[in-house]
Amino acid sequence: MSNKLIISALTLALSTSLFANQDQQKISDRLNDQRIQAESTILAPETKPVIKPQVEEHKQGNSVSITKEELAKHPDLVVRALLPAVMQGNMDNVELLFPIYQQIPAQFKDDILTQWAEAILAKKKQNYADSVRLYRQVLAAQSDILPARLQLAATLFENSELEAAEDQFQKLRSEPLPDEIQSIISQYLTAINQRDRWTFSGGLTYLNDPNINNAPKAGTTYGNWSAPKAESAQGVGFNFEIGKKWSWGNGFFNQLGLNTNGKYYWNNKKYNEISFRGDFGIGYQNAKATISVSPFIEQTLYASGSDKSDTLKRFSKSSGGALQLNYWLSPKWQWNSNYEYGEQRYISRKHLNGNYHFVSTGLVYLANAKQYWTINLNYNRTSTRDRDDSFLRRGVSLGWGQEWGQGLSTRLSVSFAQKHYKGPMPIFNITQRNKEYGVQASIWHRAVHYLGITPRLTYSFTKTRSNHPFYTYDKHRVFVDFSKQF
Repeated sequence: MSNKLIISALTLALSTSLFANQDQQKISDRLNDQRIQAESTILAPETKPVIKPQVEEHKQGNSVSITKEELAKHPDLVVRALLPAVMQGNMDNVELLFPIYQQIPAQFKDDILTQWAEAILAKKKQNYADSVRLYRQVLAAQSDILPARLQLAATLFENSELEAAEDQFQKLRSEPLPDEIQSIISQYLTAINQRDRWTFSGGLTYLNDPNINNAPKAGTTYGNWSAPKAESAQGVGFNFEIGKKWSWGNGFFNQLGLNTNGKYYWNNKKYNEISFRGDFGIGYQNAKATISVSPFIEQTLYASGSDKSDTLKRFSKSSGGALQLNYWLSPKWQWNSNYEYGEQRYISRKHLNGNYHFVSTGLVYLANAKQYWTINLNYNRTSTRDRDDSFLRRGVSLGWGQEWGQGLSTRLSVSFAQKHYKGPMPIFNITQRNKEYGVQASIWHRAVHYLGITPRLTYSFTKTRSNHPFYTYDKHRVFVDFSKQF
């Protein structure tokens, strides 16, 4: 490799003013200022170098030649030259400059710039896992560096982590980026949508439920009847899903979905449950919309929830179909809707046999790559053999997700629903009218992950107010969940 570099005259001019007050301003503070300039000129990975190796020392147009030894004597110039190289994802320039950067005094270095350069070099060596980890550390420290987010998305794509790549590209699409960058993002998203692949995802959640049987306040009575006491349970919740898509061409595809989810309580096994569901459908998609229709079958096993048995046994089976629609109204707004119809049959609780209609529609607003908002309306009509188990439920939920500084992320959702039953309960002769309230808040650190799994701490509060005192209760839960798409 040549021992000389060409540095643009613009770089030389800017470096003087930029580093005039090195002791008073950290490099990480300047990265945000430089981001504003870089966003208007973000380049896709593997762009042409802006700093090229040269053999001879001479002036040429608006560039100046300098040896690596001479450059190392000017750490401000090294940093100023490395910064556009990492912003552009220019592997060759980063490889050339980073060894020099490592030799400059510590006060000129910055953790973000160091990790960013190491991420690019790891990608050049095809160490994609290390590259992704380093990019995530950069964004955890400063989440508004859009060039790093773009490079992370492209690296995830190359490493076949398509779901994670799609999430990052969709966040980027909400930003006011130049048309050519938006075009690149659209091409990536189209390529992801057209990629026939098996997908695997799953998660584990530690469960600590102080009122698993949804009992009312202790001492609640109605006439001569006393409400059951609250029971607690600790255990683990789990979900696993396998999917496959087969493209026909012209946007049409078939899809297969297999999933299972359940709860296992080691100290209250009569509430254990597990369900299996399979669906196979047809759909159409393009860069803006995806629509699919999927017939399904489902089987649920349950330990009955009573003291008679704590062994899982067949509880119910369902079959039906689901219609899903996702449509991007604009780069910032997405509309999601789904409708599901199912026929339910119970093994022993025949009075619950019937069918249901479930409709949900909502909007997602991506304010920028760090923040999103959601609103959803849902409707459920369940008809059973006995009218006191049939109901109409109407609900609304609001959500807010945010990436903060120092690597923290949060998600908050609030919900409200009304649930009206169609007939009076036996014995009590009360037709239930319930109001349901919910709040859920999660927090996690984006740089804390292992094998792509980031733990999330969640607090959940639910409140049900009913005209029947036995069905009025509050529930507070705190749990940790681990999820992974691979």
